[in-house]
Amino acid sequence: MALGETLGPWALLHNRAFILFQARGTANNVGYSVYVGTILWLSYRLTGAILWSGVVIGVQTIVFTLTFLISPLVDRLYDKRWVFVACYPMQAALALVLGLTYAIGALTIPLLLAIVVFLAVLYDFTEAADETTTRLLFGRDHLFIVSGIAGAIGGGASITLYFTAGATLALFGAIGGAFLLAGLLAAGTGLAVPLPIPTPRTTSQTWWNGLREGWALFRGTEGKPLRQLGVQQFVVGFFLASPTLLLTLYVGQFFQGSQATYAAFYVAYLIGGIVIGLVLGHANPRGSIGAVTIGSMFVIGLALLGSEIAIASVSAITVVWFVVGAASTARNQSTWTYLQGRFEPQMLARVSMNIYLFTGVSSAMGAFAIGVLSAAWSPQDITLLVGIGFTGSAGLGVVLQETRRLAF
Repeated sequence: MALGETLGPWALLHNRAFILFQARGTANNVGYSVYVGTILWLSYRLTGAILWSGVVIGVQTIVFTLTFLISPLVDRLYDKRWVFVACYPMQAALALVLGLTYAIGALTIPLLLAIVVFLAVLYDFTEAADETTTRLLFGRDHLFIVSGIAGAIGGGASITLYFTAGATLALFGAIGGAFLLAGLLAAGTGLAVPLPIPTPRTTSQTWWNGLREGWALFRGTEGKPLRQLGVQQFVVGFFLASPTLLLTLYVGQFFQGSQATYAAFYVAYLIGGIVIGLVLGHANPRGSIGAVTIGSMFVIGLALLGSEIAIASVSAITVVWFVVGAASTARNQSTWTYLQGRFEPQMLARVSMNIYLFTGVSSAMGAFAIGVLSAAWSPQDITLLVGIGFTGSAGLGVVLQETRRLAF
């Protein structure tokens, strides 16, 4: 049930739906972040190169792009809770398989890719449902505010969990990360069960008609912002997987492949995202989403270009990953918050996942390309390419009038 005009920190603290929503979201978000860090590090440890890290992320992203095909089904589902209740346990089981096979030395790259594909299919369903949850529960006027308050309330828990994840990766490597992911998904299941997420005005329609209805929003004058946003997402998408791939490459090349160093850098990257979430929640920049999105891409580019100098100091490069994590979250959060605020709840899964199709296709190509280039180019050359790519994407955002003016 939406909270209406009485929404505020005190009301949220006493709202059962918000507490369950926040706890489930924290378990899911931290779990996914642990998962990405785990498969990146695991593929690197199996092969000694980030070529296969790029392949693994690329394959996962290709499957993510197919979410637009299942989004009409999710939009039509009256209570989105059942997506989480059905998918989380299966994801937890796959995470256990991932950890156990690595522990006994049975994990191979083909098996890893198979697990990643099955997990990604399940993530397609939960991500489509998640794109609608905040809007359905709390309305359009408080999206940034809810995000910020949720960050403030859950920030301590998130930071604690991220440090736990970092310590787990540092001490136990990919095995610990896989088991932690399974535990978080199990917790998310329990928290989702008592949290109804009803969709108003659901209509019965065929999958094909639902798919066509989602793409119809991209047509005509009213669809121009979505078309231009799709162009920008396609361009920047090519570089989106690069920061975490570079983080893995830097640890392998410059820090003797240290698990502890990898964990420290990755946690700094994640905490940067928490901090910017609090800032955006306080600022509530719903009228200047375009500026936030463009500015964050520019900051990512500058920070990565600066990493070539910062690499001489562990402290300095840790700050770089903090900044990159913050700017990456700002770009992602502002883009998806725009969609949540701009469109009606019964269309959110479709419009969000249709936009992600543009991002995902180019992101998969970029992950493959960076992985291949890592075998021939130096880390500095790859960093230069990616840094210029992000700053160039910011420049494109300035040129595209509708992306520059995104607001709701």
